[in-house]
Amino acid sequence: MSVPSKKRSSISLSKEQRKFRYFVDRNLGSIYLPKQLRDAGIDIVVHDDLYVQTERDPWIFYECGIKDLIVITSDTLFMKSFPHMAAIALAKTRVIAFSNNNYKGEVRGAAFIKAKRLIERALAVNKERYFIGVVGMHGTFRICSESPMPSRKTCDAKDWESYERVCKTAGVLPLAPKH
Repeated sequence: MSVPSKKRSSISLSKEQRKFRYFVDRNLGSIYLPKQLRDAGIDIVVHDDLYVQTERDPWIFYECGIKDLIVITSDTLFMKSFPHMAAIALAKTRVIAFSNNNYKGEVRGAAFIKAKRLIERALAVNKERYFIGVVGMHGTFRICSESPMPSRKTCDAKDWESYERVCKTAGVLPLAPKH
């Protein structure tokens, strides 16, 4: 007669899904979209709950990565900014951007909710890697860049200051000279 194992079977473990936490960037607002996502059962942290309005994105992107928050933003220009991308790389931050910046929160919320299953599958499959993903306004999702590295060396002076703060906290030297 065998003694039943107290260890959970791999079948029951596969049914458990990891609960992901998302950070809603300030450009998406603090009321309508977060409420819509929370009502759909999505764990949301809003920009204004953690940061002052003037906090720069490189620091936010870095800190969200360290805290294992997935950043949701509508501003895709961060992909062209050296400090933003360096902060993302240093903290291995996962970022999800909307494909179009011309829609209101309710349209974006509906698209995100529709894409949630695809997003969370990508997050689960890539749990050890960071990426930038894009949600389409019809609920599609794709990873547009896996483990992206910074490629531009020009930036806003305030973003550079934020990036220097990231480097100091991460214990690394800034990766490019200040211009």
